[in-house]
Amino acid sequence: MPIRPSRRRFLTATAVGAASLLISACGVFGGTSDDTGPSGGPATLEFWTINLKEGYTPYIEGAISRYEQDNPGVTIKWVDIPDFEQTQSKLLAAISGGATPDVVNMTPFILPKFAAADAVYPLDELTGDLQALSAEYVPGLWDAGVIDGKAYAIPFYGSVSALIYNTDLFEKAGLDPGKPPADWDEVFAAAKTIHAKTGVSGFVQTLDDFNDAGNPSDILAGQAGVPLLSQDGTKAAFATPEAAAHLGQYVTGVAEGWIDRTSINGGVMDGAKVLAQEKTAMVFLGPWILRWLKDNTDPATYEKFKVAEHPKGAGGAANGFLQHFAVPRASKHPKQALDFARYFSTTTLELAKQAPVLPGLTSIAQDPYFQESEETKVVVGQDVKFYWPKHPAVAEMFAALRTEFQSALLGDKPAEQALRDAAGRWDELLAAGQ
Repeated sequence: MPIRPSRRRFLTATAVGAASLLISACGVFGGTSDDTGPSGGPATLEFWTINLKEGYTPYIEGAISRYEQDNPGVTIKWVDIPDFEQTQSKLLAAISGGATPDVVNMTPFILPKFAAADAVYPLDELTGDLQALSAEYVPGLWDAGVIDGKAYAIPFYGSVSALIYNTDLFEKAGLDPGKPPADWDEVFAAAKTIHAKTGVSGFVQTLDDFNDAGNPSDILAGQAGVPLLSQDGTKAAFATPEAAAHLGQYVTGVAEGWIDRTSINGGVMDGAKVLAQEKTAMVFLGPWILRWLKDNTDPATYEKFKVAEHPKGAGGAANGFLQHFAVPRASKHPKQALDFARYFSTTTLELAKQAPVLPGLTSIAQDPYFQESEETKVVVGQDVKFYWPKHPAVAEMFAALRTEFQSALLGDKPAEQALRDAAGRWDELLAAGQ
């Protein structure tokens, strides 16, 4: 969200001052709960989430209570982990210690490691109709949990990038605020005009210095349409003339001032602050940032901001991110665990009313609620795609790509060389099979 902030930044930012959630009265899916207990008796499922306790406890506990009422004999033990990195370490410790949870909220940066180690179930081992199951979910979010042709996760909720822009700066630059840039050629052209006419930068696109930051891959795959990996997944494929030309636009933009220098070393909220201070005209973040802007700018400034669909890139869809649920191999009740994961994915309408998330279930994304504002329309109105490599070493791969992007933007090396160096590091990681 970058595109996407960390889970803590995203949900905490949208939760400030919000009321407790009501619980959606959704029914339980059938057909997966034939292992209530090892002997057909009561079952206790341990359910892990990532950083949802603060601000979302009524939502979680209410949804759990509903499930327990509809499934007599099933008890849900909820454990909230502060962030995704702790989820990874704690799950590894739980598996080795024989106290594995049954349903785990994972990010796409955790899942590949556990799938590669055969530590989570492929869903086709837990349900007899995977095709019907997959059809219930937003395709781009479902695909994020498919690794080497196997589905490992149930989408919980997602996020999609949008264009947030300052209409006043557009007007001062002689641009029509009713016609924001629709593609990246238009973004670059508008940014140059805005800088020339107003002196502020045209946009910020931060590289984000945290493990699950995917902006560099979105710049290559989403914007430039360059594949990140070879078809067999064994080599980096992004060191191309097309990618170098696109990255070269960023290099030129930073050097000339029409792309804000915060892009080089800043994080998601650094970019948001530059927008709030009216030092740049555009950012590319999830619509959640509008709520942060409302809380952190005066009313007159906030009125200048509008949201539009993310500019179309050659990749064909807006960059997405998500949280999803997986069932560890060591679960004592894996089919009941899948049933609970599927049930919990039905509760996201109420979550979306507190934080502007994209529900994993297509049926919920089609709810009339999402047509009530431009903010929510953008959430569900765009095609979404998970561009990032689903590989156990994805964090290390992103770190290498981010470092080389920074070298290019700082002028330390040409874009072509930066991409070749990043590709070389990716090839090392891919060969090692980490």
